[in-house]
Amino acid sequence: GFNIGRPSLKIKNKRTEDDIHHGNGTQQAFYSDPSVLYISLHRYDNGNFFPGSGAPEEVQGNRCSVQCGWRSVLGSSLCRTVVMPIAHEFSPDVVLVSAGFDAVEGHLSPLGGYSVTARCFGHLTRQLMTLAGGRVVLALEGGHDLTAICDASEACVSALLSVELQPLDEAVLQQKPNINAVTTLEKVIEIQSKHWSCVQRFATGLGRSLREAQAGETEEAETVSAMALLSVGAEQAQAAAAREHSPR
Repeated sequence: GFNIGRPSLKIKNKRTEDDIHHGNGTQQAFYSDPSVLYISLHRYDNGNFFPGSGAPEEVQGNRCSVQCGWRSVLGSSLCRTVVMPIAHEFSPDVVLVSAGFDAVEGHLSPLGGYSVTARCFGHLTRQLMTLAGGRVVLALEGGHDLTAICDASEACVSALLSVELQPLDEAVLQQKPNINAVTTLEKVIEIQSKHWSCVQRFATGLGRSLREAQAGETEEAETVSAMALLSVGAEQAQAAAAREHSPR
C-alpha cells in the first residue's frame, strides 16, 4: 500500500486502467503487493494488440490482478459481472483510475477501434463512486481524438461532481454482447472465480443486455424480499401459536 501521513497508516487501493491498451507498467509496479487490487480493461486480441500483454491468465498468486482483455465486449457487461463485484468484495479505501479514452468512438483501429460513448464513461465513473466512500481519483491518460477526449472527460467530471448525467441511449441498454464478448466474459469469470466468489453468480446469463440484467436483478431482489416476509410471517404465526397453547 501507500504510506499516507505516517508510516503506520496503510491504505488499501484499487487501481483501474481506463485506456484501451494494457497497463503493463502499472501491473508490474504492484504485481507483488496484495494490498493493491489492479484491474485493467483493455483491448487484447489474443495478444496481437499492443503491447501484447494482459492475458486473462495473468493473475498474481495473491489474486490482486484482474485482466479484462477485450476482443469485443461491452464495457457495461464487464463492469456489471466482473469489475464492480470484485471491487466491492475487495472493499478499497481509495480508487485510482488511469483515465484514458482510446476506446471512445472516433478512434480508428490502430489507436483504438472501439465505440464506447462518452456518456458510458460518465456512468462507469458513477459506479466507481460507490466504492471507498466516493474517494475516486481520475488521472487523465491516453486518447488521440481531441473531441472524444473532451466529451469523455466532461462526462467523467460531471459524475465526480454529482451532476445529473444524461441517460444512456435505449439502443445501448438493449444491446446484447456478441459471441466474442460472451466468450471473453466466460474466460475472465472462469479464472477470477477461483479467487473471487462474487463473480460465480454471473456465470450464467452473460448474453443478456443491460436492460435485461437490470430487470433480472429487480426480480431477484423482489423474490428475496418476498421470501423474507414469508419467513417473518411464519415465525410470527409460530410465536402466536406457542402463546395460545402455553399454560396461563
